[in-house]
Amino acid sequence: MHIVLVDDNEIDIFVNQKLLETMGFEAQIDAFLNPKEGLLKLTSSNVDLLIVDNQMPELTGYQFIEKLIGKKSNNLPKIIVLTATVNDQLQKEYTSLHPEIKLWEKPFFVAELSALFR
Repeated sequence: MHIVLVDDNEIDIFVNQKLLETMGFEAQIDAFLNPKEGLLKLTSSNVDLLIVDNQMPELTGYQFIEKLIGKKSNNLPKIIVLTATVNDQLQKEYTSLHPEIKLWEKPFFVAELSALFR
């Protein structure tokens, strides 16, 4: 499994990497503080799961996924957007991009992620 984390906060990246490691998945985990670098990685390799922060200064999570869909529309990974608060409006915005996008509050829970891959 190949997982990509994109978040502008080093602590969130660290916490999310540790959460993923505790799940016991055999996975390559790439983490990017810069969303533009993460986008390059996602368009140049096959990725099973993308976990992206909703609020980043260079590109929001929405803009990031919008660009990803524009570059790689037919081979998207599972996508989880992490945000401080999930609300109906935000959910509608992401669903309009792609119906399979998951919007989760930070921090994500290992059980939720495990269920996603069952």
